[in-house]
Amino acid sequence: MKATTKKQQKLTVTSSDNSWEQAYAYSLGIQAYVYGFPWVYLSWIKWLWTTEGGKAYAKESGATIPWAPVNSFAKSTALATPQNATGGSPNCDTLYATGWLDVTDEPMILSVPAVEDRYYCIELACIDSDNFAYVGTYATGIEAGNYLVGGPGWNGEIPDDVIDVLPRSRTPEILLMGRTGVNDSNSQEDLDKAIAIQDQYTITPLSNWISGEPYQPVAQEDPDIPLNPTEDTKGTWEAMNNAMNTNPPGVLPGVDQSQLLSLLATVGIGPNQLLSEQSEDTIKGLDLAAADGIQLLREMGNANATAALNYWSYPPRDIGQSGQNSDFITRAALQALAGITAHYPDEAVYIHTSLDSNGASLNSTSQYKMSFDDEKAFPIFDDNYFGFWSITMYETSDFNLVQDSSSYTINSYDPQYQSRDDNGGMTIYLQRDQPSKNGENGVFWLQSPESGDFYLILRVYVPGPTIWNTQTYVPPALVKQ
Repeated sequence: MKATTKKQQKLTVTSSDNSWEQAYAYSLGIQAYVYGFPWVYLSWIKWLWTTEGGKAYAKESGATIPWAPVNSFAKSTALATPQNATGGSPNCDTLYATGWLDVTDEPMILSVPAVEDRYYCIELACIDSDNFAYVGTYATGIEAGNYLVGGPGWNGEIPDDVIDVLPRSRTPEILLMGRTGVNDSNSQEDLDKAIAIQDQYTITPLSNWISGEPYQPVAQEDPDIPLNPTEDTKGTWEAMNNAMNTNPPGVLPGVDQSQLLSLLATVGIGPNQLLSEQSEDTIKGLDLAAADGIQLLREMGNANATAALNYWSYPPRDIGQSGQNSDFITRAALQALAGITAHYPDEAVYIHTSLDSNGASLNSTSQYKMSFDDEKAFPIFDDNYFGFWSITMYETSDFNLVQDSSSYTINSYDPQYQSRDDNGGMTIYLQRDQPSKNGENGVFWLQSPESGDFYLILRVYVPGPTIWNTQTYVPPALVKQ
């Protein structure tokens, strides 16, 4: 019997005779964008937070940034409030100390004091947004210490007064995200204690540590504005290649990614690759992929939770190190784009909801109630390491605290939130106007925006295994009244 065939269809990506090249570059470009997005985005953040050009850009655009030269800390002296927060769903529980390191030429020494009365942590992440180490109450204990932070492959002589227990970074450029707890938000004395602790976080190059010479970090001029991929995709691939030249992926002690990099190299993406050697059709396909790639990441980050968890959403279990588990979409969308980086689950878990008990969006036109029925209903944490939980409200429009709110967060340790009902529980009302007896008999209030949708983040620091491991703890539903 003679076989019959359908008429061959031409690819619709382009009218070019070599349309297969554009289609191939587009399909591989989407994967390359998901894989390489953190290099582009965190390179932009590093420039913004550390250079004179970044400082000028922030001033011109009216943005408040944690600015400090490379190899030094920018340290906040106040908790986030609607008046000083600039987006990014900031916590209202800790002071932030952020910094960028460059260990290309030599390691840095990260020094911390003894911290015996509160939670603190300093998260260390590579420029791919995956963490590689922590210093803090849970990770390294309450004692003072001077910790060596070394780059990939570094294996030199270490002074006796320096602790070499942290894994080596996989990239020479490193992000530090420090958090220092404030135990009483209404106490200037306690805030001053937290500031005094944070002031003792220091960074010293190894050579200065050995010689004893003072170290003074100097900001780079670097006036050229790099690509901000959240605003523009033109130039994505050049920015990605340049960042990977400086911070090659797949370097030990990281997971080998040579096969993936070889595949991306077929369209000119990756370290030591030249886009100028690619065809016009390949470049067209890559440009289309970059434009669609950022939208793909945004959509993944807005995925809805399920009814089984009362419409609360846990992060993936590999959060904080997703790329080392080849989960590149989580790394790009939930770590880099949504938060620059993210905690390991055993350090802290952020559980989100933007939906009520019926799966409808939380909106300022409605009133809601959230009830912890008794003491067993609260999130479990390890208080041996000063763990705690908090619930904070944000506006969906700008990922910020509710701008005119006077009651936007509640936590488990602050004296003003210790009231409980007769069963040891708590009821939280989410509405525009303050409920009667707020703060009495376990009644508390989160003030919703004047208009628009909002969402909540339930943070649990040093969480119990039902939260960080099995994810079987179910937060209370938000019931519309």
